[in-house]
Amino acid sequence: MKKWKIDALIPLLAILTVIPLSCNQSELDTKLIVSKYGEGVVKILLIDPELEKNKSSSGYLGRGSGFFVTKDGYIFTNRHVVEMCVYGYINYDFKSAYGKKKRKISTYSKDIINSKSFLKAYRTGYTRPVIQVYHGKNENEYKLYIAEVVAIGVGAFDGAILKIVSDIEGNPVKTKFTSLPIGNSDKLNQGEQLCVFGYPQQYKGNKDIMLLDMSTLSTGIMSGLDYVFNKDYGYIKTDAEIHGGNSGGPVFNENNKVTGIATAKGTETSIGLVGGINGMYFVSANNLKLQKKLTALGLKRPERSFSINTTSGDKLPIKTAYEINKIVNPSKAYTSKSKTSNLTNYKKAKIWFSNISPKKNNNLLPDKSKRHTSFRFSRAKGGMIWVFVDNYPSPLNTSQVKVYIEKLVNGKYMKVKNLVYNTASLKSDHTYFSFTFYEPTTFRFTAYSKENKYISSSTFFTVYK
Repeated sequence: MKKWKIDALIPLLAILTVIPLSCNQSELDTKLIVSKYGEGVVKILLIDPELEKNKSSSGYLGRGSGFFVTKDGYIFTNRHVVEMCVYGYINYDFKSAYGKKKRKISTYSKDIINSKSFLKAYRTGYTRPVIQVYHGKNENEYKLYIAEVVAIGVGAFDGAILKIVSDIEGNPVKTKFTSLPIGNSDKLNQGEQLCVFGYPQQYKGNKDIMLLDMSTLSTGIMSGLDYVFNKDYGYIKTDAEIHGGNSGGPVFNENNKVTGIATAKGTETSIGLVGGINGMYFVSANNLKLQKKLTALGLKRPERSFSINTTSGDKLPIKTAYEINKIVNPSKAYTSKSKTSNLTNYKKAKIWFSNISPKKNNNLLPDKSKRHTSFRFSRAKGGMIWVFVDNYPSPLNTSQVKVYIEKLVNGKYMKVKNLVYNTASLKSDHTYFSFTFYEPTTFRFTAYSKENKYISSSTFFTVYK
């Protein structure tokens, strides 16, 4: 009997020695996170390219954090970090609760303009996301890239997806970026260790100062869940420090995978709020190819998803400061510049299409023999044409042209995308851009000036070769 008792203890002791080893495999390893994934955590600077043209650093309007989820340059971040790229922004005066006039830059909204406290608009425009990627430990060891918003959350989840499109000079990018591993936010447990990684704003200043502000890592635990600030999808609470600039950055779990996106800091308790990364499953839903790619990399459909929707990153139309002031205070709205713009005549304007760009036509606009209303294309490769917005002999007299693209589906035109293109100058009588397509249908292009004045509309149709 005594021998049997001793033998029975042997497997029990073996089990007790195995359990601690299993726990150690799930410990948060901050050194590993920094060394292996540090170059995949990025700073996102919001730049108005029009202001930047006039004076260097004058176009800087804000910043946040983000992180690569694919090696070819897709980035996860918060919606509120990049919404000025899609919805635009407004620089305006308003009257505070104490009756004092104050200046503010906010995401463009009709609610701001219609508010009783609104006084005057100075400028409206759009920002462009400039991505700062560090590749060393020193403050100057980084590269800058241009990105575009490809998807932005609408509704319960504060998420957005960007894609690197070029380097800061506009050149194509062949770099393979450091992608971060994607975890499962629905499997996160209260009390689990977390690590927040990003670029909290430690200084105030212009773009040059912001570029020197380096990454910060903070740790804490998963403190619990919150369904007050977001009753549909909820937030993960953490005592790890989250500050302005951290928004959009990754939050790692004990498996050293990204389980959430740093989103906000509580005003009463200073507890940080983190959006569970699974919500990005629905943010990516407008691009099924991308969603499938992210799913293969570990992104899971969230268990709770009452109203997570998404839309493309196309710029939405906004009014100019002149138009806003004309509505709010008509007697003070007119200026000589805006009067000139208001008198622009688009009666002879037209939109036409060609498969030849001016660059391949000796820097000349294609003549009428090279302009077409139908195009044949390869089923495998798709097709590309050039779209010209032409007001010859009069100038377009606008700094931007807004283009609404639709396609014919079952006898009705459905939205494809909205685009905004800069003109060479106010005196230019035309602007042009490329358009790529992959299906046989009829496309309709409608153009408006930046001041929302109708320019022209035209169609073309496509067929397989």
